[in-house]
Amino acid sequence: MYKDVLVATGGSPWSDAAVAYAIAIAARTGASLRVLTVLVNPAMYVTPDVIAGSEVVAEVIEQDGQELLARVAARAHQAGVDCKTIWRWGAVPDSILQTAAEDACDLIVLGAHMVTGWRRLRLGQIANAVAAKAHQPVLVVKQAPEVAPDAPLGRCILVATGGSPWSDRAVEHAITLAQSEHLSMCLLHVVPGRARRRHSVADIEGQQILDRSAAWAADAGVAANTILAHGDVAGTIVTTAAEQQCDGIVVGSRGSSGWKRLMLGSISNAVIVTTGLPVLVVKRFLGD
Repeated sequence: MYKDVLVATGGSPWSDAAVAYAIAIAARTGASLRVLTVLVNPAMYVTPDVIAGSEVVAEVIEQDGQELLARVAARAHQAGVDCKTIWRWGAVPDSILQTAAEDACDLIVLGAHMVTGWRRLRLGQIANAVAAKAHQPVLVVKQAPEVAPDAPLGRCILVATGGSPWSDRAVEHAITLAQSEHLSMCLLHVVPGRARRRHSVADIEGQQILDRSAAWAADAGVAANTILAHGDVAGTIVTTAAEQQCDGIVVGSRGSSGWKRLMLGSISNAVIVTTGLPVLVVKRFLGD
């Protein structure tokens, strides 16, 4: 399904988890793996009186980055994965996006740790920034898969659908993924707020969206069950995935940048930061 996968690593536990997941995906799909580490310019953080020593610091940072990439490449080769390592200086989100575009990658894998409250909106959060701007699907993981690289990565994925063009794109991508990996699907539609009366217009429309998505899955030979729920959208996605014992979550997101991606209420971002499951964010930009 995927041909060229990009994973970003910085040596943290969550980026190590992303590397493990990316290697597992590449091993199962036969994809080539691009491993990127972004080196931050030390001159951005030093005072004028120590800039003279920044060249030495830069050499140390480059050496550390190259050693990290060598360790990752060894893991990839051990799993039988074709691997290319890349290091570059710059801002982390922009460097990830630029590399993905230059190498025509069709999946970006990132690691992230769980945060809640106001911290999930802080400017510069890497997973949020990349997922908001990338044209490729972005997979955000918190922990390494508990299976061998060539073993199935799960049995069931939860797919959130709201009837928008970007959630329809997420359903389509999830069906293709389910076909490739022999997964079943749990299709979820959340009506915001508490249920007020049976068979409301929102409920009827939601069920129609679910039925349409289930028909797409059936046409592709993918088993899918449907759930219509009420409540907070992001929270319900996370709790339903846990209740249904899903192995991952797929959500759609429209392309956005600037302050829009930081607005309170970003469903994909809220899901990413509050679940321990892998989250695949599928995009649909104008013109796609």
